[in-house]
Amino acid sequence: MRNSIRRLCIMIFACLVISAALTGCKPSKKKVQSSGYYKELNKKYKKVKKENEKLKKELAERDAPSENGQRASDYLAKIVRDRIISIEVGNADNMRGGELIQDEVLFSAATAIAKRADLTSRYTPEQVKEKYGPGYEYILYDEDNAVYEIMVYGGNYVVFTDLPNNVYYAYNAGALGDALIQYRNGYPYSRLLHRLADSVLIKDDKNCYENDSAVRAANYIRNMGREKSSRKKADKVWLEEYKKKNKKEDPQPSDYEPEGKAYTFYHHGNVMVMTLYDRFICIKDMDEKETWYMVEKEDIGELKKVFQVPGEETSADGKEGEESSGEEKKSHEKEIEEESDVF
Repeated sequence: MRNSIRRLCIMIFACLVISAALTGCKPSKKKVQSSGYYKELNKKYKKVKKENEKLKKELAERDAPSENGQRASDYLAKIVRDRIISIEVGNADNMRGGELIQDEVLFSAATAIAKRADLTSRYTPEQVKEKYGPGYEYILYDEDNAVYEIMVYGGNYVVFTDLPNNVYYAYNAGALGDALIQYRNGYPYSRLLHRLADSVLIKDDKNCYENDSAVRAANYIRNMGREKSSRKKADKVWLEEYKKKNKKEDPQPSDYEPEGKAYTFYHHGNVMVMTLYDRFICIKDMDEKETWYMVEKEDIGELKKVFQVPGEETSADGKEGEESSGEEKKSHEKEIEEESDVF
């Protein structure tokens, strides 16, 4: 019995020794906190915690809209929201040679500046004017007699007169000036499709488009199969088609001429108009000279797609509102090359 108790005690002691060897001794909380290593870690923790709280406060202050920031935001939103009734566009150093616009479609090119305006710290108003020169000035008038003055520098930098300390980046803000204000040294000669591709703004009866649409349209016309034509030939084709379907003996042009879709191209005071009919294209140059092409109906539809806005559908025969089938037959991405025809 005594031997059994002894063996049991030895076994318990051995287990305790093994357990202590595997787990180690657990120091007391007081002992840990009084160690130099703990004190050093605690000191670093408090320092990092303080810095983190400071950064959180600075971030919150930065993200919170300041009084001036909120005023600027409200001002830009008001330009977008207001109903503009006219715009003066001119060189900032000589508004006497400017243009007065009362075309609602073109107003969107001006209000787009406020939509795109992104505050930048790259320049001060003085620096941007010194770097890029006087630029353009736009004066917007709304129906409630409010006036907004916009200065455009280098094509993309904007200063609103009512926000004189801020410089904004607004992509293509200078398009309206480039479209309407003539070159001071005159417009250089170039071929028809080059002039079309140079246009900085295009409008139809509802929308306003930028230069990339002009380039795509000019490229498409250059690359597609087309036959040089004339108004006389177009009238002859339309009259013959009309007579096949109608018995009217002496029809007038208004009876058989199809409705055309007109696009007006603007570049430094020069205006060109491209009208798309069922199978004919008429391009009226800046000198009022007309160039006619006879093309396939599918090409008319593809050209209209160039000016298609999101949400619209254009069918291959050129009618809006119907689904289009098939892929584009021509490339819109090639560079404009010299025309073989001289216009």
